[in-house]
Amino acid sequence: MKKTNLTIFAFSDATGELAQKASENAMRQFKHHKANVIRVSKISTVKTLEQNIKKAKEQGGIIAFTFVSRDMRDKAIEFGAKYEVPMVDLLGPFLGILSTYFHESPSSEPGLQYKLTQNYFKRTEAVEFAVKHDDGQNLNSVEKADIVLLGISRTSKTPLSIFMAYHGYRCANIPIVQELSLPAVIKRLKKKQTVGLTISPRKLMEIRTQRLKKIGRPTNEPYAQLPHIRKEIDYAKNLFEKLGIFVVDVTEKAIEETATEIIKGLKI
Repeated sequence: MKKTNLTIFAFSDATGELAQKASENAMRQFKHHKANVIRVSKISTVKTLEQNIKKAKEQGGIIAFTFVSRDMRDKAIEFGAKYEVPMVDLLGPFLGILSTYFHESPSSEPGLQYKLTQNYFKRTEAVEFAVKHDDGQNLNSVEKADIVLLGISRTSKTPLSIFMAYHGYRCANIPIVQELSLPAVIKRLKKKQTVGLTISPRKLMEIRTQRLKKIGRPTNEPYAQLPHIRKEIDYAKNLFEKLGIFVVDVTEKAIEETATEIIKGLKI
C-alpha cells in the first residue's frame, strides 16, 4: 500500500492541545500513512483565521479546529468552503448537543479546558507533596512547601495538610515532640509559610483518649493525661513564640474553617 503524507493544522482560540491530540489519535488508526500535525493556537481574530487557512490551502493540508466562539466556528467553515480546504469542527457539534440538553448557550471563554487541566495537575502534585511530607518525612525538601504546619500529636496536621493540598497548596507537616530535638530545618523556614497549631488541653485529652481506645491501648497513659498534655501544649506555644510564626487554635473547628484562617493569616 502506498504511503501518504498529510499535513493537519490544529486550530484553536486557546492552546490547540485538544485539536492536536485528536488529530494524532485519529492518525494512529491509519498505520500505513503519516501526518504532520501543526498546532496553531490563540487565533483570536477573523483576519488571522483567514491567513492561516490560506497557508493550509497552499500546503494542501486539512484543518481540525476547536473554537469555542460560535462566530469563529462559522467563519472557519465559511473560509474552508471559500478556499476549498477540508475542515473538521471537533468541538462545535458537542457544544450544540449540550446546549440543547441544558437549554443554555455555552460560554465563549477560550482556554477553560486548559485551565481546568492545569488546576487538576496542580492539585495532584500538591497532594503527592503532602503525602511525601507528612509527619516530618523528607525534611530535606520541606522548604519547597507553600505551607508548613507545626504541632504536637493529634492537632489535625495530616487531615489539614491533605485538605490544603486538594486546594492546590503544597503542604507539609512536622510533629513537635518535647522529648526530641527540633529538626534543624524548622529554623530555616520562612515565617510567611509556617503555621503553628494549638488546641485546648481538655479537647486534646478527649481526642487522645479516643485514639488510645481505638488502637487498644490503656487510656491512663501519660499521652492522654491532662498534666502531660498541658506541658506539651505550653512547650509548643513557647516554640511558636520564639519562631514568631502565625498560630491557629484548632479547638472545635472544622478543617475547612482552620484552612480558611490559615490562608487569610499567611495572606496566600
